[in-house]
Amino acid sequence: MSNNIPYTQSPFNLTRKDKFLLVLDVPPALKQIATKFLRNETNILPDTMQFAVAGGVVPEISVPAIQNRYAGQTQTVTSGSREPYTPLTVDFIVDNRFNNYWVIYTWLNFLNDDKLGIYDNTDLSTPTPNVANSKTRGLYSQYKANVTIYGLDEYNKRVIQFTYTDAFPTNLGGITFSYKDSGELESNVTFSYSQLLVNPISEVENL
Repeated sequence: MSNNIPYTQSPFNLTRKDKFLLVLDVPPALKQIATKFLRNETNILPDTMQFAVAGGVVPEISVPAIQNRYAGQTQTVTSGSREPYTPLTVDFIVDNRFNNYWVIYTWLNFLNDDKLGIYDNTDLSTPTPNVANSKTRGLYSQYKANVTIYGLDEYNKRVIQFTYTDAFPTNLGGITFSYKDSGELESNVTFSYSQLLVNPISEVENL
């Protein structure tokens, strides 16, 4: 083959930027107000917690090196320690009932009530039976949940899974209305989390 002829990979072997799906678990405290029937000012619909997302869906992963001085030389070795992950910020399309936006808003409102400015204003945190001060001791676990982003192939089958453990929202982006643009409404959400776990999904799991 001549070096002057460029080789173009099949488009079916390429990963597209628009092939990502975000799925949220419901944090323990909000499970008490999750309903499959009626969304209102106090309830959320857990079935709406799938988001078509774009933006920086996978952060940089860093296990830096360190340098050891020995006998007039420098040896480079691994630190064996991961750097803190950068927050996860994703853009998402707001559904036509604003359900997915409402889920994130309610989650943030649990962390800081919009009227009183306090945590868990409606006392949704669930104490562990027979454990003293368990509500306070289990505070962190009440508002955290796993966030999973799936990479999709050209047939919209899930091929890789990125799991962000112990996640919670820290920012919900604004919504810009425009009578000049008939496109879909978009917003964004930022999560803090503890770990990033990456797993491929076998073809058998997609059957």
